[in-house]
Amino acid sequence: MKIQNLSLSFRGTTLLEKISFSVKKGEVVALLGESGSGKSLLLKALARLLNSNFHLRADTFCVEEKKVLELSKSQLRVLRSELALILQDAQLSLYPYLDVGALFHLLLKTHTNLNTKERKRKAFECLESLGFAELELLWHSYVFELSVGMARRVSLALALVCEPKFLLCDEITSSLDEENTKKIVQILKNIKANKACIFATHDLKIAKELSDRVLVLQQGTILHNMNTCDFFQQDTFYSRLYKELYVRSE
Repeated sequence: MKIQNLSLSFRGTTLLEKISFSVKKGEVVALLGESGSGKSLLLKALARLLNSNFHLRADTFCVEEKKVLELSKSQLRVLRSELALILQDAQLSLYPYLDVGALFHLLLKTHTNLNTKERKRKAFECLESLGFAELELLWHSYVFELSVGMARRVSLALALVCEPKFLLCDEITSSLDEENTKKIVQILKNIKANKACIFATHDLKIAKELSDRVLVLQQGTILHNMNTCDFFQQDTFYSRLYKELYVRSE
């Protein structure tokens, strides 16, 4: 993915400006910034999941040589099978009137040519790889019947089942207990070698543990774009905060 001078505005108000970065297979980028800095907007812009009131432009916006801003609706549908976005609130982002099985069938029917049995088998393989048990019970469960941690992992499974090349994660460990956070982090570690991943987080410990590079957004622009080790060694607000929150407690 290559981005040069990406800007986003809403009814004349600039929200993101002069965003430039790239990410390749096997690379994990942590997206940091205070609330309202534009992290979630950037992730949605990368998946082109914004309505017509938003105006997105860029000098370069390419995903595997595809010029994303020039894609038709059908081409965008294909792109979104390769570029998966996982939203922060899984319980709100999953359609409440379909059970887990129906969600998988809908997704795989849209993006693959698998028949009904093949879709279920592929979904079960994905769910099992993420540590789920009692798959038949889960298959017939609705999102409101799941814990927050389970809903997050179901969202992750729905994102991974079509084998995307790019994974965009928006605060998917927020509000989770330590056990579920560790599960999500381990899943991301296990898949990072085969995908490019950009994840927004407020958890500096996870950013340091998972990422190869750090992007810091401030008021819709990139303040830092650095190697993770260099970022946490240099004297920045976030490196000082990391030392305050985590290093002293170890």
